[in-house]
Amino acid sequence: MSLTRLSTAVIAGTAGLALLAGCQGGTGEAASSSSSETRTVTDATGAEVEVPENPEAVATLHYAATETLMDLDAPPVAQGAYQEPAVPEEWVDELGDIPVAAQQEPDLEKLAEAEPDLILSPNVYDSEMIEQLEEIAPVYQFTLRGGERGDWKQRVGEVADAVNKADELDELDDEFEARQKELADQYSDVTEGTTIGVASSFEENSAYLWGSENMLGTILTPLGFDWSADEDAMVEKYGNADQEGNKSGKAEPEAQISLEVLDKSLSDADVIFVDSDLRGDYDKLTEALLDSAVFKDLPAVKAGHVYPIGKATIAGYADAEYGLDLAEQAIKEYQKD
Repeated sequence: MSLTRLSTAVIAGTAGLALLAGCQGGTGEAASSSSSETRTVTDATGAEVEVPENPEAVATLHYAATETLMDLDAPPVAQGAYQEPAVPEEWVDELGDIPVAAQQEPDLEKLAEAEPDLILSPNVYDSEMIEQLEEIAPVYQFTLRGGERGDWKQRVGEVADAVNKADELDELDDEFEARQKELADQYSDVTEGTTIGVASSFEENSAYLWGSENMLGTILTPLGFDWSADEDAMVEKYGNADQEGNKSGKAEPEAQISLEVLDKSLSDADVIFVDSDLRGDYDKLTEALLDSAVFKDLPAVKAGHVYPIGKATIAGYADAEYGLDLAEQAIKEYQKD
């Protein structure tokens, strides 16, 4: 999308309003307010970005950043597109009131109308788009694709650093890791020696595998589980460093496979977790995977050890906590057998 004359006019208009607001009062206090103070941070691309010290109007271009802001009780003024079942139920009303300013690409006019003082962008756009965004507000690019994709804590840390809320994020992380340890201690007799795998589907007649280095891996393996060696081997074999949006050239810890090789991917798993939304429900493609003959023939499926796990693409601590909730439910069910 190009920066149209209309969007240019909107940007100019909002800048004029900001200047007018800064001139009001006549005391000089506005000029010395914290909103005019900045600091320099390094984003995921290695670029040094001058951002407001304490941004008050942050726009996100992807839900991966939106969730972190919501976790930190700092909702954005504009956001990337999201699917309602993929967000916590208690956020639905609040998110519904925030303008959506990015679908596949940013809507520059809507972004300008939101008057952000900082834009959080995934590291997937070309330099031309970033330059257009920079005409609206400073742009901080966070990790969405690339070899570090599986490290969701790195991504939420980048977002928290950009908005100067790293300390608040540390508190969330301490609470999360304490719960992981509690579950690991409580259910060690179940998790230790139990092999797990994770599957989902994004295209017809195919399955999507998640290796141990993926986002759910960092959530589930600390509970004491072993990861499927079959799945890791298939991810290594079929993983692709050329996925759309992956500009790093490094392989991501996941892979799409044909159903024909699914039996070689999860045959060693005692438990299979399946990607779901935040209501524990599966989409149609995943339901089709679960109904396929090759999936039903897997040992874990025959034993009845298939459970929803929430989102495999963790956007923040709300997703991660929900994954722990479902993992604990699955452990309890597995324990009964």
